[in-house]
Amino acid sequence: MSTAERAIRFTEGRSGLNARCRLLDTLAPRSAAFLWDLAGTGATFPAMHAIWTGPELSCPLPAPSLPAGVDTSPVPPENATAFPAAGDVGIAWLAEGSTKGLPPGAFFDIGIFYDQGGRLLMPFGWIQVNVAATILPEDLAEARAAIQQIRRNGACDLGIERL
Repeated sequence: MSTAERAIRFTEGRSGLNARCRLLDTLAPRSAAFLWDLAGTGATFPAMHAIWTGPELSCPLPAPSLPAGVDTSPVPPENATAFPAAGDVGIAWLAEGSTKGLPPGAFFDIGIFYDQGGRLLMPFGWIQVNVAATILPEDLAEARAAIQQIRRNGACDLGIERL
């Protein structure tokens, strides 16, 4: 990773998750900025293994619950896909009222895809995520094992920090 690239790390204590990720500032500038802002807060967030999308650790983030200073403005499609690859870190943004069953306000979701086979077919239809970061190749196997442990253990607290 060059010195000009920004990076973040996802951590989780029980599973030992420690995944460094390169931000894709050029391909997904608004989405990468969202992750960078979030990583600068020092907060942890509830996460769980996804139900519908396959090999994904999902971190749902209702906009009203985000720490002060995190930009909650709309996130446009950028570097978007409905079929994320192993190592992709995606940001989904859903406008207030666009989907039944979500809390009030806009809604963000960080998806950490740890294996092949991700597909974003939800009960309410297909969505896309903006691929905003990628897990460093040398961290992917350990991240896969840790997230599979989270899948077995249930919900967790996901840390995100700047590197």
